[in-house]
Amino acid sequence: RHWQHHIGQISGVTDQPDWTAPRYEPWQFKQRTLLNPASAGESVFHLSITAPAGIAANWVAGDIAEVGPRQSPQAVHALLSAAALPPASQVLVNGESQALGDVLARSHLPANEHTGIDAQTLADRLKPLPHREYSIASLPADGSVQLVVRRMLRPDGSPGIGSGWLCEHAMPGDEIALRLRSNPNFHAPDPGRPMILIGNGTGIAGLRAHLKARQSAGARRNWLLFGERNADRDFFFGAEVRDWQARGFIERLDLAFSRDQEQRIYVQHVLREAAGALREWVDAGAAVYVCGSL
Repeated sequence: RHWQHHIGQISGVTDQPDWTAPRYEPWQFKQRTLLNPASAGESVFHLSITAPAGIAANWVAGDIAEVGPRQSPQAVHALLSAAALPPASQVLVNGESQALGDVLARSHLPANEHTGIDAQTLADRLKPLPHREYSIASLPADGSVQLVVRRMLRPDGSPGIGSGWLCEHAMPGDEIALRLRSNPNFHAPDPGRPMILIGNGTGIAGLRAHLKARQSAGARRNWLLFGERNADRDFFFGAEVRDWQARGFIERLDLAFSRDQEQRIYVQHVLREAAGALREWVDAGAAVYVCGSL
């Protein structure tokens, strides 16, 4: 955050995103669907999270969902058992009384120094988990914030904190600490401009929201380049993309499934082969949007 702030000052950019600490709202976890059964890669899930009752949640394509992750219930239980402390023990955090178990779930867990200390001393030593950022894959008209999250594994095979919380531990009906953040540098161009959308893997999330918005605006000059491992297992939202193409909302579609042939083919290879078309689109004023790993 400091780096972003100072780069903005040096470059004179005034539309930096809001880097203040998230003030979460209590959203509700609605649904989780595995998108790539039997994939050669790690599991990817399509998640649906709904706004609190009475809250009119508004965002546009390109915006970000900041999620406050939680430790697994098993990790919190193991630490409390080792410290001989009940999860309901009340502690003061920023002047507010909270259950120790809830505070631990939102914090980095200490390694060894928790034995033989009281609940408040333990709470005072905790540092909160940083939020995780995810591209929103839906529009408000869909009725929920939708995310596309790949479960990340540590060297010992256990899931990471953020992806573990969303892909394994959170259950339908659970509260999700979430804040919507405007991301103006990734907002849509004028509907009259052509749009080139380039992504791989879970990068389809931000591109999907843009394609939804372009369809709503009646903008048809859209070119999608997407890559993953295998077409039969890893073409996320493939039926939806094919439908948009059939109805003329994706003018050109280029796919790179790296493991469907002996020689690995990736998005950058497909893009290089389409260099002539790329120049024509850019000369016509196309806006280029990239979402996914480098």
